[in-house]
Amino acid sequence: MKAELLETFGNDLMVVNAARVSYGKKKEVFDLNDEKLIKYLVSHKHTSVFRHPQLQFRIECPIYVERQLFKHQVGMSANSISGRYVDFSDTYTKIETWRKQSKDSKQGSDGSLCLVSQEICNIIQDETIQFCKDQYDILIKLGVSKEQARSVLPLNLNTQFIWTGSLLSFIHLFKLRLKNDAQQETREVVELMLQQVKDNGSFKQSLKAFEL
Repeated sequence: MKAELLETFGNDLMVVNAARVSYGKKKEVFDLNDEKLIKYLVSHKHTSVFRHPQLQFRIECPIYVERQLFKHQVGMSANSISGRYVDFSDTYTKIETWRKQSKDSKQGSDGSLCLVSQEICNIIQDETIQFCKDQYDILIKLGVSKEQARSVLPLNLNTQFIWTGSLLSFIHLFKLRLKNDAQQETREVVELMLQQVKDNGSFKQSLKAFEL
């Protein structure tokens, strides 16, 4: 799985200037007072100003993770690779450690299977991927369209997409999908995304104020 921060629009200064426009004011250089203002905005839930900056990512992940991410739609726009146009049936994200079904959550997992079960699961996974890929190739050779042939491919097939949205939208994503009850594979992608934003440095104080 991969996450690449492609573009950013704005920074912490944009956030505080969006707030100060209420008083007809504008700052040119970010300083300690602006840091305090960002903390104030977050603590008092004046979050509309965090919608002005924008982030754009290129994400590569399995389809089942993409579905989790795309539950976040407000303030977001996405365009994905299309199996109608191209054959991308040869890249998969394999489960490395198989987890037990949680006894406390219908949708969660808890703990790992024993080593014997792990090995059996790995064999099933490999055989399923190969079988589905072989059947896809047969359909293509028979002349079936890509848009229909793709229907036999499994959910761990890797997809890729460009995802653009406001800083606030991604902060909301980070806060929810980094919780312990989020699916681990989804958390891994979101952790990559957040780390790239941190490394960029444009929104250091905003992230800090949201405790990220």
